[in-house]
Formats: sequence, C-alpha cells, structure tokens
Amino acid sequence: MKLQTGKRVSKSTIRWAMLTSMVMLLATVIVPSHAAYAATAPFSLNQPRDIEFYKTMGGETEMVIADTGNNRVLRATANGSVLSTMEVNDPTAVTVRKNGLIYVGESGENAKVHIFNPDGTVHSEITGLISKFSVQQVSGITPIMNIKSMAIAESNGSEVLYVYHDAYRKFSSSPELHTILGNIYLDGTGYGSGSTGGLLGNVGVERGDNGEAWYSQKGFITLNGISNLSKPSDSFGELAVDVVHKYLYVVVNETEIQRASYASASYSSPPVLEKWLSTSAEYPIDDPDAIAIGPNEQLYITDAANNRIIVFNSDGTFDRFLGLTVEINQKPEVGPFSKTVKKGLPVSFTSTDFTSNYADADGQELTDVRITSLPGSGRLQLNGIDVVQSQVIQASELGTLTFIPQAVEVGIKTTFSWQAKDGRDFSDPATVTIFLRIKGDANGDGVLTPADALLVNKYIKGLITFTPEQIEALDMNDDGVLDMKDSVLIMGVYLGIN
Repeated sequence: MKLQTGKRVSKSTIRWAMLTSMVMLLATVIVPSHAAYAATAPFSLNQPRDIEFYKTMGGETEMVIADTGNNRVLRATANGSVLSTMEVNDPTAVTVRKNGLIYVGESGENAKVHIFNPDGTVHSEITGLISKFSVQQVSGITPIMNIKSMAIAESNGSEVLYVYHDAYRKFSSSPELHTILGNIYLDGTGYGSGSTGGLLGNVGVERGDNGEAWYSQKGFITLNGISNLSKPSDSFGELAVDVVHKYLYVVVNETEIQRASYASASYSSPPVLEKWLSTSAEYPIDDPDAIAIGPNEQLYITDAANNRIIVFNSDGTFDRFLGLTVEINQKPEVGPFSKTVKKGLPVSFTSTDFTSNYADADGQELTDVRITSLPGSGRLQLNGIDVVQSQVIQASELGTLTFIPQAVEVGIKTTFSWQAKDGRDFSDPATVTIFLRIKGDANGDGVLTPADALLVNKYIKGLITFTPEQIEALDMNDDGVLDMKDSVLIMGVYLGIN
C-alpha cells in the first residue's frame, strides 16, 4: 500500500526542477564577480604629510592620506585598497567629519579647505583662509599659509574645524612667523585664531577621546576637559589617540614618540609621558608629519622624506611599511557636443548634455566634470557664480550650469573644454561648442525664415553689406562665398527639405 500526500508530480517536472537548481548552483559557483576579475597594481606615495582613520556611516574602517608630492588625497580601505583619489594642490592636512565629509587643507598662496563627499566626489570649499585668520601682509613677502594639522572637534555643542598653520603675526616690534591654531565653526557662525604655538615648531591637533580638541605646542599639551601636560624643555608635535587602551601618543623633539595613559588623568594628576619609540637607522623618525592610530591599535607614521608610511605595533615593534594597491581603472571617454544661443538669451545645460557624451568601460557613472578651459566669449556660471578654469563640478550640479552670452557677440561660435571623472580618474578633454548665432540666421531672431534668405539675396545684389563674421554665419555650405546656393539652403531648412 502506497501513501500519497498532496498533488501528484510527474517525473519530468522533477527532473526539470533538479536541472534548474543545478544550473543556478553552477552559476553562483562558477561565475566570479567583477572584483574577482579586477586587476590591481601597487600605488606609490610621494611625500605623504598626513593620515587619518575613521569609521564610515556603514561602520567600515577607512583612511585618508595627504599624498602631498602627488597633489592628491587618497581614500582607502583599512587593508590599503585605494577607493578614490581627490586632486588637491599641495594638500598638507586631512580630517574627517562625523557625517563622513572629508576635509583637506591646501597650503600656499591660495590656502583653502576642500570638502569632499564620503565617496571622494567634490562637495564644496572654505576659501580665503589667509584673510579669515588675519595673516599679516609683510612688505616684500608673499603671504603663504602652511597648514600643519587639522581636526574637527566639539566646542560648546558645535562642531569646529581646528587648523594649525604658520602665519605672520605682530607679537613684537615687527611681524614674525608663528604657528597659530585657527578655528572655523562648521555651522557658519564664525571663525578666528586662538592659541599660538610660539615661533615655528612642530604642533598637532586631534579630536580627543571626549570629542573636544586636544592640541600640542612647544612644551605644552592641552587635553581639553581632561588635563594639561607641561615640559618647557621639550617640543611637542603631532598627536594620536588610542581610545581603546586610553593612550596618548605624541612626537617629542622631532625624533622620538612618547606615550602616556590618560585613563585616570585629571588637571591635578596629569598623564605621565614615557619614551615609546626612538629614531633608528632603519626606521628614522625624522620630523614625522603625522601619526595616527589604525586597526588593531597600530601606530601609523608618515615618513615624507622617504615617501612611505611606517606601521608599528602597540608594543613599539616594527610591523610593516604600508602597502597600497589600486584596482586598474580604464579612464572614461567623453565626446564633443554643441549648444546654440537663441535671441541672445542664456543657454542652460543639463546633466544629460554631459552624461550622453560620456562612456566608461568599467561601467562607472560620471561623478564630476572639470572645466579645463573657458569660453573666449561670454561666461560660464554655476548657480549664478562665474566658473573659473579647472573648477570641478559635481554631476548633481550640472543642471545649474549656464552660458551667459555677451551683450554684443562677435563671431559665430565660442568653445570651452571639459573632462569627466568616473569616481577615480578624469578623461581626456573634449570640446563644447556654443553657437552664438544659428547658421543662416541673418537677422539674429534665432530661427531660419524667408526673411534671412531675402537678406542674403540683397547682399548678392549689392544692396546691403555684411561683416566678415556675418558672411561666415550665413555661408551655409562653408565654401567661403555667400551666394544664391546659401539662400537656397536657408529656404530648404525653413521648408524642411534640408
């Protein structure tokens, strides 16, 4: 006696079900992901000046590195896989906000802070640091700001960007180059300069374990809300905080790293620094630009002089030189396109104007556009503000890009060039042509009509004259002669024949 439950299932149905399951299983086993195919290559540093580790909004550990000699900032995973590069001229300091925004300090005559989105695309800028921090003009000396260290910490419930920088200040009879700790409230309520590090020296500022700013200066360390350390005979430089084991690391006298536990520290009982690591012939600590605590509480030291970052274990033993790799990326390609001014009105762009002329072999979306050259006539504006050469525009903002023609345009066209970024690399440039007048539009009303053909006929008969620019605009077949053929072509466009 056979017992059956449910509906009867045929043998062929069972076989098909088994075959389908096997195919699906093979597909998951045999077909590797894109990452499995992706080739990688070593990624070299050139004078790295800063490094910072942070947690992403998704809880992953990432790092940003100021690759100063290569004029770029790297965003990478904890194991050294480069995720994106951000182009910045002379980047000397980096820090990351709690919301994932990446802040990069650009040193030099045009000192500013670049702000990037968590994925490395352009967000915005904080410009005019030299004027914001009241860097004094000194006769015969170009004001140049060297940003040494940055950190974002809390002050009275507000997020503040602290910027340690060199600046001329008049503390005595004449201006002298000092190291100053400036601050910018990120809610836009203000900015200014606070403590001085004295005449030039190593300094550092870090977000402390309690969220407040901890900073060093010559012979003094301030742990806001915790304690202070003072030793006038020493010069204290960059700081790093191990929040797991409650250790403070500090560069001392440029050639030694000391460590102190702040677990039970107070203003009446400050932390006691002890020697942790000294310079050696193999691993020289020669004025390190930055130190940072990474995964497993290891200490990362930027060795700009030797184009590397050294990693030490928490017990002070050498672990490795940081190795960086990057997935080989085919840079995107872009093509030319054109827009036309009608009746002298501004020309608006859309993101589609650019994305429809963009291709990426790796399937990456367009993230940014860089304007590599400006129109010879008229102006490009973004949100009503003039675009400058080499300006990088987020893809999401391309809909606010506009061409403003001159009141009186000369010539038939003008051009500008652009590059596209796929999140990693920029393409070669392509040209955007702005036609200032529609070809064949003799009277400039923005459309081709019999009135335009009539004006051409009058010119042929010698009844009116045209400028060379007008002749070029009306020469429909581009043979260099304005004749009846051009008049016929204009009428053909009007009638829909051409």
